[in-house]
Amino acid sequence: MKLFVASALLFSLLFSADCRVVDISMRDDSYPTDFQPNFDSIFSVSIQEPLATVFPVLGTNLGLCEHILLESIASDCQVGALDSVNVDGPLEDAFVRTAPAVPAGQGFPRQHFSYIETITTIPGLSFLDVVVHLNGTYTWDQERNITLYETSSDKSVVVRKVRTFEPLDGGAATNVSEVINGQCPILEQPITQFEAREAHQAQMNLYHTLFGI
Repeated sequence: MKLFVASALLFSLLFSADCRVVDISMRDDSYPTDFQPNFDSIFSVSIQEPLATVFPVLGTNLGLCEHILLESIASDCQVGALDSVNVDGPLEDAFVRTAPAVPAGQGFPRQHFSYIETITTIPGLSFLDVVVHLNGTYTWDQERNITLYETSSDKSVVVRKVRTFEPLDGGAATNVSEVINGQCPILEQPITQFEAREAHQAQMNLYHTLFGI
């Protein structure tokens, strides 16, 4: 199955390279007006630590690269500028990746970051690996225990991920839930949908390791 998925991904990437209507470099000016999600994933895990311990690691920029790098294909995570952004309405309904910054002390904190994903298409043939460069922002509302993760890539993939935190067991544990909505080239949608859900669950199942448990 993995070989089939990898081969199909390689074919779709090669075939669609000249067929993409919207290039990511152009999307930055119109995002999110052209954002039409065509893949998704929903998952949650419980961590046996109180919310006061979990939120700083998974809900702010303090543990941003650490939890991104739990994804097996991720590498070279770099944090950029930390600024602030105003939001009209709840953070989970907002699009802030390209919004202008506001003076410090206003709005919500927003951490800019970048990283690389290396997708192995055919095991043993590293020259066929697909290397994806991603740029994103991570924004958090600590009063409501909600965060917003947004990325765009040089492969025309845009992702929004809303993460929520809730205390469990009288505050002794924390439930972490995530909803991903993403947009990718239509020819890559079946593969991206399959891989997104598989990778999402695998990454979240490792969150507990960030707390030594």
